[in-house]
Formats: sequence, structure tokens, C-alpha cells
Amino acid sequence: MLLLLFPVAMGAGLAMQTAVNAKLRGFVRSPYLSSGFSFLIAWLFLLILSWTTHQPLLISGTLLANNPGWLWLGGLFGAIALTGNVVLFQKIGSLQTTVLPIMGQIMMSVLIDQFALFKSPLNPLTLAKIIGLLLIIGGVILSLGIIGPRDPLLKVAEQQAGHGSQLFYQLFAVLAGMLMAMQTAINGYLGAVLQSPVHAAFISFSIGVLCLLLVNLITRAHIANISLAVKQGRKYWWVWIGGIIGALYVLCSSWLVPLIGTGQVVVLALFGQLVFSALVEQFGLFGSQTTPMSRSKIIGLIIMFIGVLTVKFITF
Repeated sequence: MLLLLFPVAMGAGLAMQTAVNAKLRGFVRSPYLSSGFSFLIAWLFLLILSWTTHQPLLISGTLLANNPGWLWLGGLFGAIALTGNVVLFQKIGSLQTTVLPIMGQIMMSVLIDQFALFKSPLNPLTLAKIIGLLLIIGGVILSLGIIGPRDPLLKVAEQQAGHGSQLFYQLFAVLAGMLMAMQTAINGYLGAVLQSPVHAAFISFSIGVLCLLLVNLITRAHIANISLAVKQGRKYWWVWIGGIIGALYVLCSSWLVPLIGTGQVVVLALFGQLVFSALVEQFGLFGSQTTPMSRSKIIGLIIMFIGVLTVKFITF
């Protein structure tokens, strides 16, 4: 039971990371630069952790030759998903940027568990799981205000979104969620292959940093804008911790997936993410806009919690 609290805490960390990186993006004025710097901080954190725990930093040629190519894609998928979410807000609004990746994560995690993809533990669908997943989706819909009274801040965000064809961006949002679930499964197996969650997380972020470095070079991001964030001083010291939170998420994923499966990790993390996101909005944490929790949001979170319990503990 105590093990199940870790994915919930991981999800809460993701909600915190989103708010922190949003503030950093506002300072550096580039989604690619904020994502790249977040990954760089995570990489440095994992480098120090690897040194202090005497973990290897490289991969042997034998490991590269004897394992499937997809084993090294976790960092790439994470970089795409993180940067994609930053870009999507401007294109389809905050509501769809939140909902569609969640749907993608749920769908992909079910497929991964059903068919044991990416060497994940086999966890076939049961009637209880189907009911639990439907409850979770219903809870997501209620908590995000898709039905019932609309949050005025969500309306403003959607009005500011692009007015052109949104189908491409909507499909990409679902894909970003699927990539997040795939990253979780891949890093879980990578941790088992390397026999070290720390080594797996370091390799994953090394690949992610290289990918985002290339993106920033192609887009000619103004690296000097980092100084704008540095000038904020001690008041905004927390804008630098997003990468560390992301590193801990990947580290815990590498440890937990072989133990409880991709689906369990993803679903519990989503619950923690939505609960902590509501708290961030309720109290305006990390410089975010204050949005009091509505009745539908509270009911939605309760329904989600029931769905999580159904998926995990009920069998029929």
C-alpha cells in the first residue's frame, strides 16, 4: 500500500513542475529554451547523484547491440512531450492541453499493460479495470469543467488560443500523452536492464538534453535570455527546481514500472497530478493565477479516487 503513494507523489511533482516551468518560460520567452534548461538541470542533478552513488555514466557496446532500439527513446519522448505541452497552450488553450494528453496517457497505458509492450508486466483488462478507467475519465471531465459551469479563466485561455484548424494540434496533444506513457514503460525496462534506476534516468535525460540542444540550435533560441530569469533573484529561486522534479519522476518510474506495471504508475500519477494542480490553482502557488475549486472539480476528484481504487483493488 505504501508503494502506491509514490506514483501519487510523482504526479503531484508533475503538477508542480508544470507551474514552475511555466514561470521560467515567461522569463526566458521561449518554450524550447525553458524545456532545454529544465532538462539540463535534471541532467546535472542526475550526474551528481550518479557520481555520489558510484553509478556508471556510459553504456557498453554489448548493451547497445543486445537490446532493442526503442530502449533508448525514453529521453526523446519525454523531451517531445514536455516541449509540446508548452507550445500547445498557445494553439488549443489550457483545457484541451490538459485533457487530451491525459486521455492519451490512459489509452496508451491500457495498451501497454494489455499486450505487455516494452517488456512491461502483463496486466490484462478486467471488468473492474474498465469500470475504474471509465470512472477516472469521468472524473477528469468533471474536474476540468468540460461539463457543467465553465471556469471563466478557461474561457479566456481558449479565446486566446489559435483560431485556425486545430485538428493537428489536438491529435498531437493526444500523441504527447501517449509518448509520456511510453516513456514511463521504456524507462522502467531500461532500469531493469541497467539494474539501476539512477543509471537509467541519467541515460534518458542525457538523450533528452541532446535532443533539446539540437532544437534550440535549429530555432536559434536566445540563450542569453536565461539571464532574465537569473535577475529575478531569491524571490523566484524555485524556477530552477523543475528539472530536478522531472528527474525524480523518471527515476521513480524506472524503479516502479517493473514492480506494479505501467498502467498503475500512470493512473496513480494522473490522480496526484490533478489533485495537486487543483491545489496550485486554489492557492495561487508558484505565481499562478488563483482559481477557487468549484463543486464539479471536487466531485470529479472524488470520482477519480474511486476509479483508482476500483482499478487497483477490485477484481471481477
